[in-house]
Amino acid sequence: MTEVAEGVGPVPAGPSVTLLAAPTTAPPTAPVAASAGPGTAGRGVRRGAPAPVAVIGFSLLACQLAAMLVFSTVQYQRFALTRDFANYAQAWWAIGHGQLNPTSSQFGIAFWRNNAEFAMWPLALLSHVFPQPLTLLWVQDVAVVVTEWVTLRWATEVVAGHRPGLPPAVGRWMPVGVAAVLALDPWAYETTAFDFHFEALTALFAVLVGRGLWRRRDRRWWGWVPATLVCSALGGVYLVGVGLSGVLAGRRTRAPGAVLAAVGLAYVALLDRLGALGVGGFSLGNAFGYLVGPHRGHVGPAAVALGALTHPGAVAHMVGAHGAVVFGFLVAGGVVGVVSPWGAGMAAVVFGPELLDSTGAFVRYAASFQSWPAIPFVVVGSVMVVVWLVERRARARRLVTAALVGAGALGAPLFGSYALDNLPRLAHQWLAVDPPAAAALARAQALIPAGAEVIASQGVVGRFAERDALYAKLTAGATLPVVRPEVVFVLSATQGVCDGPAYGDAAAIGFVRHRLHATALVARAGVSVLAWSPPPGDSSVTLP
Repeated sequence: MTEVAEGVGPVPAGPSVTLLAAPTTAPPTAPVAASAGPGTAGRGVRRGAPAPVAVIGFSLLACQLAAMLVFSTVQYQRFALTRDFANYAQAWWAIGHGQLNPTSSQFGIAFWRNNAEFAMWPLALLSHVFPQPLTLLWVQDVAVVVTEWVTLRWATEVVAGHRPGLPPAVGRWMPVGVAAVLALDPWAYETTAFDFHFEALTALFAVLVGRGLWRRRDRRWWGWVPATLVCSALGGVYLVGVGLSGVLAGRRTRAPGAVLAAVGLAYVALLDRLGALGVGGFSLGNAFGYLVGPHRGHVGPAAVALGALTHPGAVAHMVGAHGAVVFGFLVAGGVVGVVSPWGAGMAAVVFGPELLDSTGAFVRYAASFQSWPAIPFVVVGSVMVVVWLVERRARARRLVTAALVGAGALGAPLFGSYALDNLPRLAHQWLAVDPPAAAALARAQALIPAGAEVIASQGVVGRFAERDALYAKLTAGATLPVVRPEVVFVLSATQGVCDGPAYGDAAAIGFVRHRLHATALVARAGVSVLAWSPPPGDSSVTLP
């Protein structure tokens, strides 16, 4: 890749580049010590933004946080939480009660083998401050908005470093536009609405690592590296993306970027070896088996990467199948940020595997938490591309400005359509338990003995996780363990996130009531809670 000549201000035309590079240092007389273009490693970057701009940006994100906190609280009170939340809430409760090596009853593995999410241990200390697992949802909300705040600060520093070469209106108000995009990003709300996941917290530390590497003012940013890794196995993947950005951005960040990428790769390889990558070291064969051909046993990241290189036709087909969904995510980041080194790295490691997933499980708007961590980097990259282009010579600037205005005229409605289509349906999709049903579930929760096993519908299982034995009924015909002398079924055919007749819960209710002769504890508002004492020797039950 050809680098753009060093310095601040207009850069003479030069060789074409694949990924936009940028100035890395400024002349000694420049008011800002480093430009902040598409591939810049900033040093002594001018901080902050004009007071009105900073107030507007902060206010937008503060309103977003308030909306997320309210939504999470209502969601928790409505019992509209699924299996994913149950898995984390169970570990949070167990660790808070002194079980330092808890087991995920739903997955049948030690919790630490679920993507090595070691941050749960310090997070569980919050249970002594506020004992309800609602805390997890609030932490996720704060993590998302703080990540956006760091992203806004980063974008503001980029603009501040280029302000002498930008039209005044662009330099002053671009950060407000960034704040508005972040605050209205539908995928951020989808991320916080779908239970709890460590991707949000991992993304926060990854953005702090990326901004620190870009600034290069001191070495304190290295402290965010272990925090990124502790959050999740995906922290290693994200560090590979940030490190790749550093390598692409130029010589000032190339060496530390390579170190970051190596650390991330080594961590992923270690966890794969320990069986802690994914859920219990799951094989990637289901999603990427078409790339490795006939195989037996475990399929790891190295085999998938090699298969992608040797099967370009299959890769192209899968990219075509999922490209439209990934483009929908990129619209929230400005799209053009992927041609900046600082947007390209994370886009590659996040969207690359999603594009190649044959199951489509990873590339879904409803599962935005898996894609959202790349968006802050794409946003910053888009700002870098825009300011780099606007800084061109006067004649070129007019052409670029006209092109950007045209792109904005097309992009803004597109972004708006995604926001208008997705934001209003959040309540319908993620609050799919009405108040009477929520009251029935709250009554059931109070009646269930602490030592009982609970088998619950997938759409409402999340709130019943404060126990050792908890299982979600995912599909019709599911066989579930019986490990306690008392089993309580919490079932509904009409209530719950992603729940309904497709899960066969109406038939399951009839089976439990009439075939198992269970006693009804609660039967109203579409909710059936039934207590069953299994005969001696029964170790499982199959629900229709």
